[in-house]
Amino acid sequence: MGKGKIFALLLVVLGAVLAVSPLGSLIYMNVRGADPLLAQWQDYEPAAFENALQSDDAVLVQIYASWCPTCEAQHQSFTALENKGRVPDARLFRVDFDRDRAFLEKHEVKGTGLLLLYRNGVEIARQGGLVDEGRILSFLESQSVDI
Repeated sequence: MGKGKIFALLLVVLGAVLAVSPLGSLIYMNVRGADPLLAQWQDYEPAAFENALQSDDAVLVQIYASWCPTCEAQHQSFTALENKGRVPDARLFRVDFDRDRAFLEKHEVKGTGLLLLYRNGVEIARQGGLVDEGRILSFLESQSVDI
């Protein structure tokens, strides 16, 4: 067998091993790009967030990481809702779990895939693991957020 075929075979075996191993998942989670930001959402910026909290608007925050499967599922559900014209009537922020550490500490956030809802500058609800459209809508409607 030639060197090229041996190298190709080794790459196939390595790929198969990485595909089913925790190491493969770790590599994927660290090289996967972030999901694009939806039209109605904005990346967290402290001044914009504080300004939103001072308004009469509801403020919805998603604690997000590109490597988080729950976050990806939430993103897909929010995309589907947006495509149906069902965008929450709130100021919408996405907080990056890996970058926005000061927000996480201030608001006592320990994990990803979490939705936080504020009204009149005060957190009124938080819920983790909401990955399908119906559960997201139920959460928002239970807090009187129009869709």
